[in-house]
Amino acid sequence: MDKKSGSIHETQASKTDTGRNGSFDPLFEDAQRIEGGGPPQKVIWHTLPKGIRVIGYFFAAIVVAMVVFALSTNFF
Repeated sequence: MDKKSGSIHETQASKTDTGRNGSFDPLFEDAQRIEGGGPPQKVIWHTLPKGIRVIGYFFAAIVVAMVVFALSTNFF
């Protein structure tokens, strides 16, 4: 077995390889490595199933209603 001094194992990252491509948030590095899905992508709402869209729109409407309620109680 010939081993060069200073050689690294094939599973170890090299010093020049940061594993980052494009914009990157270091907080998501572990999740991206585990899931293998690459960088986070923007959600395209019209491609989601109808039930998920309805739930998302419902929560968004609730948040907007809470903000409007909070603002209206502070001003009157």
